[in-house]
Amino acid sequence: MSTKSEHESGLRWLASRGRPVWTPTPYIDELLATRNAALARSLPWLLLFTVLAFAGALGHLLLFGEAMSTPAYFVCFVVQLTSWRTIRSRQRQLAARTRPWPGAKGGRPGGWFVAASALAYGGGVALALSMLSTAPAYAAGWLTLLGVSALCSAVILTSFLRSPVLAEDEASFAVYRQLLAENLHAASPALAAVPPILDTVTGHRLPAGYGPLLFAYAGLVAAAELTAYLRGRRPLPPGHYGASLPARTEVDWSPPEAR
Repeated sequence: MSTKSEHESGLRWLASRGRPVWTPTPYIDELLATRNAALARSLPWLLLFTVLAFAGALGHLLLFGEAMSTPAYFVCFVVQLTSWRTIRSRQRQLAARTRPWPGAKGGRPGGWFVAASALAYGGGVALALSMLSTAPAYAAGWLTLLGVSALCSAVILTSFLRSPVLAEDEASFAVYRQLLAENLHAASPALAAVPPILDTVTGHRLPAGYGPLLFAYAGLVAAAELTAYLRGRRPLPPGHYGASLPARTEVDWSPPEAR
């Protein structure tokens, strides 16, 4: 059962995709509620992954030395994994009350998302290998972090893509497909590429001339992933998404202001 804030968030989500309704269908309302990570639901996962990340960051520091990007990477791992587990937990609750969908599967990563991932990991590995002769400890540490990031992303993507389709009709299936496209960004390639920029602040462990290369690398990955996100944010097709608004009803669908 969705809360009031989740219900209102779902209304804004539908309106932003061209389907403003007075109230969503009960199933779509619950489906949209899976995208919200309320603190009470995410706190156990947050605590678990924070403890694991702290131990991992400490071990990485002892093995490869200090770098500003290291804690940033582990914070990213905590955010990614907590978001993934919270969403999947809510999806499993809804799946237990959903009949198997007889139609097509939900989808797969788009070309721009695949390109962003290839740039993030392929480009990162290439840059790290080029540093091995001049900064071996830093390069080995970065390769290790890229490996952990790739593992986290693979687990997240596999979990979302292999999960049962949550839909009871064509309208809810259209919503599910767009939610899946959003959920895949929990495996964000940009989170693998951006942290090394922090090492340009001090530069004491970076070989000369790598600062501009790291900025260009991170910028390309972030631009490719942003393109993937924008291309996946499409208007929903015609269908029954809920009770229609009365004619000429004016509604402010903007997010509420922070208090």
